[in-house]
Amino acid sequence: MHARLAPILLLASAIALPAQAQELTEARRIAVARRLSESTVSVIAGPSSGSGFVVGDEHWIVTNSHVIQPGRRSGVRVHFSSGTTQAAEVLLDSPSHDLAVLRVQGTVPARPLELADADQVAVGQTVLAFGSPFGLEGTLTQGIVSALRDVPPGSSLGGGDVSRVIQTDAPINPGNSGGPLVNSAGEVIGVNTAILSRTGGSHGIGFAVPSNHVAALLDEVRERARLAQAEPQPTPTQPTQPQPTPSTPAPTASNDAFLGILGDDFRAPGVNGVRIRQVVPGSPAATAGLAGAADPAPVAVQRMRVPWTGHIILAVDGRPTRSMQELQARLAHRHPGDRTVLTVTVGPGVMSGQAVVTLGRRPTEAE
Repeated sequence: MHARLAPILLLASAIALPAQAQELTEARRIAVARRLSESTVSVIAGPSSGSGFVVGDEHWIVTNSHVIQPGRRSGVRVHFSSGTTQAAEVLLDSPSHDLAVLRVQGTVPARPLELADADQVAVGQTVLAFGSPFGLEGTLTQGIVSALRDVPPGSSLGGGDVSRVIQTDAPINPGNSGGPLVNSAGEVIGVNTAILSRTGGSHGIGFAVPSNHVAALLDEVRERARLAQAEPQPTPTQPTQPQPTPSTPAPTASNDAFLGILGDDFRAPGVNGVRIRQVVPGSPAATAGLAGAADPAPVAVQRMRVPWTGHIILAVDGRPTRSMQELQARLAHRHPGDRTVLTVTVGPGVMSGQAVVTLGRRPTEAE
């Protein structure tokens, strides 16, 4: 959370890890604070900073989408309580949930926090917020769940239907954004996201994205990684066929590289790209997990009720791709077996990420 607090827009999803209510004695509160201190981080994005926390077996970092936006050009770094700072890449950015998943480029010196089932959260229960308000790392505050609020369209907290946002009176200030809101067992029930304030400081009305949305986004990243790894293996070379030497490469026409989509130009506010209408079954695009408007929406997209447009290709290897003509130009000098990174979005602009595609050989009419 930085000086201007971003609105939040949340959609429904689910996980199944029951929260355990415990009496929050002083000793218990101290133990939870020590545990949160280990796994809560500062996220530095350009001139701005916020909070985040380690989660999952993969030791990824969860923070707010609005925290990382200022670092889109200059890069994002993560600072751990151990004193180390590491560069991070954005695995998934979901602005309409105000959530982002990061992966640092080195070893994570912290254990992941456990996610509780936000559906079990009750008004009146004790909660703790942890983060770096105004840059003061390792700050713990306490409060209760004040309400579970559905924010209507057009309100100051979002532009669409928001389900069961956790409202708390635990003091939250700029810099807390992306940090964990936990129950008395130290399990994460939400991600601190925004406050209502006329002065920029806490007035006891803070909001957190329920942890179930975090679980759904983590599942989405895992599914993309699984599909990216399921790449087609090269056909074994027959021993009776002579192999070309390095000085005489096998002839490959520049237009032989095959992605395997049917698409059209797509234009929307802030989004120019190529919308995939349909994916050729068994093609490199299908193997990489891409889907078109005519295909069923991925499970994670359905769970979060994101409008399904088909994947929209925004860039090829970081180069903006605003039309089918530009997409063809980007692939014109590629060859079968080349790997390319496609930046894609759905919604449009609701969820963004990347897909790694190993290009195939264009089928002939006889195949």
